[in-house]
Amino acid sequence: MTKLVVVVGATGGQGGSVVSAFLKDSNFRVRGVTRNPNSEKARALAARGVEIVVADQKDPASLEKAFEDAHVIFTVTDYYEHFFDKGKDASMAIETEYGTNMANAAAKVPTLERYIWSTLPHTSAITSGQAIVPHFEGKGRVDTYIRENLPDLLSKTTFAIFTIFSMNLISYPIFYPIYLKSAKKWVQFYPTDPGSVYPSLGDHTINSGTFVHAIVRNPPPNGGTYVRCNVEDLTLDSYLEIWGRASGISPEPGSTKVVEISSEHYIQLWGHMGEEQASQWIFFKWLKAAGLSKIQGVEMIDGKELMTAEEIKSLVTTEDSLKGMDWSWFERPKL
Repeated sequence: MTKLVVVVGATGGQGGSVVSAFLKDSNFRVRGVTRNPNSEKARALAARGVEIVVADQKDPASLEKAFEDAHVIFTVTDYYEHFFDKGKDASMAIETEYGTNMANAAAKVPTLERYIWSTLPHTSAITSGQAIVPHFEGKGRVDTYIRENLPDLLSKTTFAIFTIFSMNLISYPIFYPIYLKSAKKWVQFYPTDPGSVYPSLGDHTINSGTFVHAIVRNPPPNGGTYVRCNVEDLTLDSYLEIWGRASGISPEPGSTKVVEISSEHYIQLWGHMGEEQASQWIFFKWLKAAGLSKIQGVEMIDGKELMTAEEIKSLVTTEDSLKGMDWSWFERPKL
């Protein structure tokens, strides 16, 4: 008998990747959850054999219906869907509400074997409120809710932490490299050391599903384990160098440079998005200053430990991901 995988956000980047991974496995059938079954992406999934159902993360009853008879459920929320219109406080609250709704609905499914929640660290709890990252926080609160209120679901839960998407470089203008004609270099500004570790998931539209499939096929032994879904650890400087080569825009050695500026200046330049991104680097600095290589009370493993050699080989690197993007739109300097 095939098992049922239910994927929330099936038409999105992460969810779509999970759908694709399980469609390749004859042991599973896939149900995709979307708000708009008539969208082009939803119709394309249906044509590939995905059962499309309608549900909304703010509607618990619709989620309960969508999750019926599931053996595996993958859930994800999108902080930035609301951030630019409603701000950080509302976005955090919405993510927590949606994540809690999905957890409560999943807890009612008697057939459930594995619940995978795409999350990030609960920064206010880890730092006692000293370094809060809004786009981490809303998700992290859901982790705590599951741990404190849903013990049976926790025993079936894997918390998946996906690192930085290559796609971010073209998704948000704050990350666009800038050409400094006087220096003859492409630069990025960051409120941290250019040598800071930059964990990369590479192509999230492919690699997310590879990690999730591995978690289901070879799950961690303990419920509530965190799995770090990461393809490679770069630095800010090396990431920008890779972009220069992969895009073909700045392939010469030494033609890219990450410049460190203060958090205050970074926020002055990029406003609310600058504040959002600066908070992440402040959190990482807090962890380093606290001497924490691991977060206390958290069991975390590297997702590659759950993979076969073939699965690891199939992961799309950052460089290959960037090579596959269309850079024709990107404004080049007139030299």
